[in-house]
Amino acid sequence: MRKTVLITHAIHPDAMKLLQSEAEVQVLSDPSPAGLLKEIPSADALLVRMPIAPDAIRAGSRLRVVARHGVGLDYIPVDTCTELGIPVVFTPDANTESVAEHVVGTMIALGHHIARADRAVRAGRWSERDTLMGIDLRGRTIGIVGIGRIGARVAEICRLAFGMRVLGHDPHLDAETIRSRGAEPRSLGALLAESDFVTLHTPSTKETRHLLDRRAIGAMKHGAFLINHARGALVDTAALTDALKSGHLAGAAVDVLEVEPPPSDLELLSLPNVIVTPHSAALTDEAMRRMGCDAGEDILRVLRGEKPRACANPKVLG
Repeated sequence: MRKTVLITHAIHPDAMKLLQSEAEVQVLSDPSPAGLLKEIPSADALLVRMPIAPDAIRAGSRLRVVARHGVGLDYIPVDTCTELGIPVVFTPDANTESVAEHVVGTMIALGHHIARADRAVRAGRWSERDTLMGIDLRGRTIGIVGIGRIGARVAEICRLAFGMRVLGHDPHLDAETIRSRGAEPRSLGALLAESDFVTLHTPSTKETRHLLDRRAIGAMKHGAFLINHARGALVDTAALTDALKSGHLAGAAVDVLEVEPPPSDLELLSLPNVIVTPHSAALTDEAMRRMGCDAGEDILRVLRGEKPRACANPKVLG
């Protein structure tokens, strides 16, 4: 009898075909917590593109594997899955290039005031061009907080393409490893003080909540730019807003926010020196295909009784 894979949201067509070759695939008809609780009891596998509560996992009495369509495991109650003996698989390599390119693209846009210039022309303010004095990236310093796959790729691009000086901070890596990934090791405080651009690439945990709080943002170099395409909880939104309004920071690019979607009256959205995108850094055709197919392949491996390639709680595999 073919197993059933429940998907919270649509995935790339190639990934659907992959799963359908060995399983029955159902897309959640009501992508809400209540809808998931209703449909998950009949699922042998769950592919996640939205946050999942522990009670939903417990309701999945047939579940043999839970897969994250992406990298961040904050969407899945991994501890609950581990308690129930359910492997959690994810796609650590799938969005590296896409997010790194988004970081570099928004860095260029910030340095050259591309978004502000576009808005000025559309509003008939051509003469505003004289106030939009940008900066070259070559020779500038970028500080990368979190030197994992994406952080290391950003370091490589910035170093090779723009001749930038690259600083790195990662409490989970030793200095030699950080150097091997293309960055000069720094404490967080030193990195913030020296960098013209700071980009965040760390997971969202209790320890990293408001990693850049009012004090840390205040320690950043005057006129620097902040880029956060990782998780919204890493940055204190109110503190960032104040730093941008005061001119302490020259600009910011954020692909993630503390509340998504944001309230319409969020002051950050009204500031001219901010680029905001809707958590879309990884939304490329290539990344979506890699995420869907990588997750699908590991789901099928588990359902066949094989070991998955990327498991967040490997101790359940025995």
